[in-house]
Amino acid sequence: GSIDKHSPPNLPSVRGGTINMKTIAILLVMLNFLTGSSAVVKDGLWGILTDPKAYSLHTLAAQFLRSEPVRDVLYPDPTINATSAIVTDLDTGKILFAKEPDKQMAIASITKIMTTLIVLNTKSNLDEVYIVPESATKITGSTMYLAEGEKMTIKNLLKGALIESANDAAYVLAIDTLGSEDLFVKTMNSYANSLELKCTHFTNVWGADDANHYSCARDLAKLTGIALQNETFRDIVSIKKTTVMDVYGKLQHNLNNTNKLVGQYLNIIGVKTGTTDNAGESLVVAAKGESNQTVIVVLLNSPDRFAEGKTVLDWALKAYNWIEPL
Repeated sequence: GSIDKHSPPNLPSVRGGTINMKTIAILLVMLNFLTGSSAVVKDGLWGILTDPKAYSLHTLAAQFLRSEPVRDVLYPDPTINATSAIVTDLDTGKILFAKEPDKQMAIASITKIMTTLIVLNTKSNLDEVYIVPESATKITGSTMYLAEGEKMTIKNLLKGALIESANDAAYVLAIDTLGSEDLFVKTMNSYANSLELKCTHFTNVWGADDANHYSCARDLAKLTGIALQNETFRDIVSIKKTTVMDVYGKLQHNLNNTNKLVGQYLNIIGVKTGTTDNAGESLVVAAKGESNQTVIVVLLNSPDRFAEGKTVLDWALKAYNWIEPL
């Protein structure tokens, strides 16, 4: 069940026999009614009675057909030194492990998950060209060394922000998408509120330390789960290294993923690092399992984020089996 350089983890799953689907549907609906999902069941059954063309027993039952992570009690919780951590199952949202998951902390460049998601939600044409303003060339910290007046596609800027963790790329994405960083930050906070991220607030687009710029492990796991549903985001964060060019093919930028676990293990699929004085070493990492499950790990202020990230993913894939109801 551990992460392996040569082969994906061998995760057991349980498959049922050929039982009549209608019988299973009825049983699942009854089970979920008895275990407390009564509002969902009631609404679904009312829909079936009033509008049988739009609602069906199978559709209602399908809400309860996701593979469920089931804990192997023989595995103790992992021991990690990160200040805050959470491990979640993407499909069900179930928390597999948590350590101070609601502690508000600096998150550094993990911020760029939100920044790029706002761009992806706003722009449909990622081949649209943005022009790098002079102000972007003055951005410090991790950069991809964009030049004043350089013309680059949105997609290549997204790659710069997510792979190289380039602050200048995040800045250009923000001001060229919505006109100003202030407006973009307001949009980030508005979106965070709409997602009910209860311990999250942004003051900038790339994660510079600021007393009012923070999040928590629980919120970041939820945000990452939403971001991973976007195909472009998912594709970019899984790239180990690449080269992007300006639109004329003259200016070249080599990008190396700051997430050292990407490319080290077959089933690691991203996601993002963050490092500042206040945030320490932080990491969001996700892995895909053999039962097609996705596990998300968030570590905030870890003394060794990649070692601890691998340890926790290994633990999750050993300590849980994903049981399929059918």
